[in-house]
Amino acid sequence: MSWHPPVPPSVRDEEGTQWLVRRAWPEPIAGDYAMELAAPARPGVRAAHLRAGRVELLPAGGDRRLPDLARVEPLGEVVVHRAHKRAVVRAGDHYFKIFRPRQSDEAADRHTRASAFLAAGDFVSPEVIWYTQGCLLLTALPGRSLFELGSGAALSDVGFEEIWQKWSRAWVRQLTLAGTAAHSPPEAPASLARRTAAVELDNLQRMVDLWLLHAGDIPAARAQRDAVRAAAAQTAAQLLRTPPDPLVWSHGDLHDKQIFATAPGAPLGLLDFDEAGLAEAAADLANLAAHLDLRLRQGRLTDERYLAARRQVTAAAVELRVTPARFGAYAAAAKLRLGCLYSFRPQWAGLAADLLREAADSAGPAAAAG
Repeated sequence: MSWHPPVPPSVRDEEGTQWLVRRAWPEPIAGDYAMELAAPARPGVRAAHLRAGRVELLPAGGDRRLPDLARVEPLGEVVVHRAHKRAVVRAGDHYFKIFRPRQSDEAADRHTRASAFLAAGDFVSPEVIWYTQGCLLLTALPGRSLFELGSGAALSDVGFEEIWQKWSRAWVRQLTLAGTAAHSPPEAPASLARRTAAVELDNLQRMVDLWLLHAGDIPAARAQRDAVRAAAAQTAAQLLRTPPDPLVWSHGDLHDKQIFATAPGAPLGLLDFDEAGLAEAAADLANLAAHLDLRLRQGRLTDERYLAARRQVTAAAVELRVTPARFGAYAAAAKLRLGCLYSFRPQWAGLAADLLREAADSAGPAAAAG
């Protein structure tokens, strides 16, 4: 697989400043991409578009579809900005999440409903301070994410595994307690969206379709197109033709950047409930496992730390009685989705090609059996 989307690793603005392309996303028009840029000598990030080979940087703090960004950008540092979609501004021990107008009501409601299920002794979440039609203000979580701890030297290998053991035990209790009438809010479970395998497949197919759109009819991408189509078909078969496990409380986008370790003995932190709902336990666990595999490939986890964390994900799956076939199906979906997404990020294009090739080779009955 040799074709890579034509997203450059860096761009220069009109002043000659070189910006590194930190992240990129495919747009619905072939050849158009949204990019998030960072410059070593400048704080924060900038949003940009790549359209027909031409780079267009958005003004700092400016985005016509995120009007509240201009208001809060002077208050802190822009740490996330996907053009016309969303942005995050860090201001001291608070975070502003900026949305398109009228979307923050739904985000605040989702956050409140999902976090109401958290077992307070095991997990805490940011507090919603206030929100307007296009902006949500949240408190910051103390501590550091498991992503940061995994690649840093501040924690020993033993300490790293102990934190993952703590997460595994807490996650099992969380899903167990969230299903009991005594713990659930009065309106549960009707208050949470149902994220069935069909919903997972729809989300995956949208990413696959965008990848195929950008690959177009490029001759160098022919083998990849065939492999991605085959992997998507096989993953769909796994997700829809094997009996599903029961639906339980679900974070919806669980990975190591969403889990925070705080002080010893204190609850862990959980971020970002934009996709929370009811899903099979395999969905969160397989997504987390796929991200751990990604960190290993990125050089952000050693072999020892990867295996330590992966053992705890497996332990949680066993305790929650996740059917191996369902874990395999969701893992295949996560690998294919990440392979498509990271294809558009220049730094990881080679890694993404490996993920896509492996997804084509392993997604199917053999993966479910494993």
